[in-house]
Amino acid sequence: MPPQLPAGVRIHNDPASPKRRSLHATQPFSPGSVIATFTDPLLALPDGATMRTTCNYCLRTSSSLSSMPSPDLKACTACKAAVYCGPACQRAHWKATHRAECKMFARVREQAGKDWLPTPVRAVAQVLLALYGGKGASGEGDVKRAFFGGHGEDDGGLEGNVEGFKKDEEVWKDLELQATAAVVYAGVLQGEEVLVKAREILCKIQTNAFNRLDADTGMTGIFLDVRLAMVNHSCVPNAFIGFDKRTAVLRAERPIKEGEEITISYIDNTLPKAARHEALRLYHFLCDCFRCKDDLDVYEVCQSSPVIPLNSVSLQPDLAKLRDPLVDRSRVSKAEIEAIYKKWQVLAKPDGGDEKDHLKLAQERWKLCQPLVEAKMWAIEPLPTTIQQLATSWQTSYKMVVYALPLLCFLSIECDPYKFVAPFMPWRIKNMVAIVKLLAVTGEFTASGALATRCTHEGLVGTLATADQVSICEALLRLVVHHGSSSASEDWDVLKQAKSMLEDVESLEGREQESNLLRAWAKDPQDPEGAAFFENQVLRPIQTLAGFAVETLEAMLDGKSLVKK
Repeated sequence: MPPQLPAGVRIHNDPASPKRRSLHATQPFSPGSVIATFTDPLLALPDGATMRTTCNYCLRTSSSLSSMPSPDLKACTACKAAVYCGPACQRAHWKATHRAECKMFARVREQAGKDWLPTPVRAVAQVLLALYGGKGASGEGDVKRAFFGGHGEDDGGLEGNVEGFKKDEEVWKDLELQATAAVVYAGVLQGEEVLVKAREILCKIQTNAFNRLDADTGMTGIFLDVRLAMVNHSCVPNAFIGFDKRTAVLRAERPIKEGEEITISYIDNTLPKAARHEALRLYHFLCDCFRCKDDLDVYEVCQSSPVIPLNSVSLQPDLAKLRDPLVDRSRVSKAEIEAIYKKWQVLAKPDGGDEKDHLKLAQERWKLCQPLVEAKMWAIEPLPTTIQQLATSWQTSYKMVVYALPLLCFLSIECDPYKFVAPFMPWRIKNMVAIVKLLAVTGEFTASGALATRCTHEGLVGTLATADQVSICEALLRLVVHHGSSSASEDWDVLKQAKSMLEDVESLEGREQESNLLRAWAKDPQDPEGAAFFENQVLRPIQTLAGFAVETLEAMLDGKSLVKK
C-alpha cells in the first residue's frame, strides 16, 4: 500500500501530463495556514559535516559550531560517529536505520580516516542497507516501494530521471563515484546489478529530496518523503515548505481553492528567468508557468499578488507602492539584467576571510549592478544579494557593524516585500530579527557615547541618538511574533529567539507607556494611538535609516573610509 496522505491533500494522476502526478488541496486554505504536515520521512539526515553537532534522529541542532559533539549530544558508544540528544532518539534511530549503518562507520574510519560521510553517500547507503541488510531490515518494504515500485498510478514510486542525468557527463560521473562509495561503505553484495540500483537510488534522491539548509539556524541535511515529493514546481508557487527537526510543514503562501493544485518552488524563484531555468536543469524539465512564459520580474509578479493587503501590518505598509512600484524600466532591459547576473556569478570569490578581499568583491559587484541602481530596481537580482552579502559581512565586523543596520533596513523596505510579498515568509522574518540584534549593538554604542567615535556618518549617528531604539526593537519583535507563527512551527528557532527577546524587552522598567501603545497596536493595527506611535517612533526611524543605505554603498564604492581613525 502507498503511504497514507495527510487530510489536506490528495494525489491527482494524469498519465497524459508531463507532471504525471500532483498534489491537490482537499479544502480551501488561507495564506499562512498549514496545508499538511509530514512526520514520517523515508530519509531524514544531517549533512555529513554537521552530523557531529546535530541529533542524527530528531535533527535538533546543537548550539556548538565546532566539529566535536556538544556536551548535550551523546555519541553512539559503538561507532562514535552518530550523536543524539537523548536515549529516546538513540533508540528510535537504532530501530529505524542505525542498527544497520553503525558497523558501516567503522569501515569509513578504517578506509577513509573519517567519522562521517558526504550526505548523498550516507543517504544511498541507508537505502542499500534497508534493501540488503538482512531479513526483516527496518523499512525494507517502504524502501522497495519508494525506489523500485514501478510506475503504477498508486504505487508511490519516485521519479528518477536516470536517462536525463546520464546526458550530463560531468554530473553522471560524480553520481557514479558517490553511488560506488555508498556500495563499498555499506558493505553490501558488490556487483554491477547493485551498482546500477545504487545509481538509480541516488538519482531519485537528487530529484525528490528537499534540502533543509538554513544557515541562520544551523539546520542542514536532507528530507525525503514520498508523498511530499509529489508537489510540483512553479516559479509563482502557492505554497512553501518549512522544516522543524524531523517534520516538514506545507503552508499556503497564497489563497488556495479546494481542488487547486499545490505548487512550491524548487529553487530561488526570484532569480532572472535564465538563472531559474539553469537552477532547474537537474530536475530535467522546463518550467512553463506564467512567470516564465511572460518573463515577469519580481515587481510584475508582486503587482498582481493577492497577498499585498497583508503588508498593512509590516515594515512596508504602503500598499500602493507595492501595486505600482517606482521603477524606471527604460534604464535597463531584461536582456541586460540577464547579462548582469551572468557576469556577477563569475566574479571570483575570495579564498579566505580577508576583509579587504571581500570588500573588493562587494565593490566590483556593486559597480556591475549600477544599471539596476539607476533604474531603482532594488529587488531585482543580483542587486539585493549584493547588498545582503555586504550587510552579512559587516554584521560580524568590529569596524563596520554600525553600517550593516541601514543596509538591513533598506532590504526590509525596498527589496524583501517585492521578492517575498507575504510578510510571513521566513526571509522577511529573519531580516527583522537581524535588525533587532543590530539595534541591541548600536543601542549600547549610543548609551556609552561610543557611536560618534566609531561612525563618520552624521545622519546615522544623529538618527540613532534621537530614536527610541528599544521601542523599535519591541515593535519589530511583535511583528515577528505576529507573522512568525504563519512562517514555520512554534518551535522554529528564529521565532523562539524572538519571543525570548520580546520577554526581555517587556521586563525593562520605565517603559509601561510605550509597551502599552505597542501592545494596543499589535492587537489592533488600526488603534489610533497605537498606530500613531508605530508610525512616528518605529516606521519613520527605520525609513530614515534605510535612506542612508545607498549613500553608504556609494561611499564604499568610491573607497571612502566609513570608520573614524
